[in-house]
Amino acid sequence: MFGQMKDVMGRFQMMQRLMQNEDFKAFISHPKVKALFHDPEFKEVAKTQDFSKILAHPKFALLTRDPQVAALMAKINPQELLGRSSRLDKH
Repeated sequence: MFGQMKDVMGRFQMMQRLMQNEDFKAFISHPKVKALFHDPEFKEVAKTQDFSKILAHPKFALLTRDPQVAALMAKINPQELLGRSSRLDKH
């Protein structure tokens, strides 16, 4: 039970970080990304919040081949979104 609560809280915190990240906001604002998230088939996958399934979806993979979308994705720092520091520790 507590493991499930921890997972839910982790996903909630991740979503909060995503929505505060300017690079992610720019990515989800792109018209092609918006269209993908309105696709009924993709919406079902997105509801799972399983990033490996989302990234592996053929329509998402096709979208990443678009140069503009790929450039927006390249700006997103996954370490920051996962709550890990992107800076190197200096000892």
